Amino acid sequence: MKVSLAAAPELEASAAKQQPQQAERLQQAAKQFEAMMLKRMLSSLEKTTKLDSSKGTSMYGSMIVDAMADAIVGSGGLGLAKMIEQTLPGESAEKGNDVG
Repeated sequence: MKVSLAAAPELEASAAKQQPQQAERLQQAAKQFEAMMLKRMLSSLEKTTKLDSSKGTSMYGSMIVDAMADAIVGSGGLGLAKMIEQTLPGESAEKGNDVG
């Protein structure tokens, strides 16, 4: 069987293009996960501090929780997203698996 190495530079270029895309997808997924965790934590906080249990208050409360979680993640978060980003690429490279 004869193997042509003529396509090797094209494959390397294609892999180089995919690396930034995978890193960006990993970063987005890590931030989304951190936001989801924050929303769960903040919604627990909201439940413990409710004074009025009307439907309107409940709806606005969940909107506030979502907005707070998004703002926290947007300003750097708790560091969970960075830890996920640092951990996952190493594991996927070791196992030879694709992230995403």
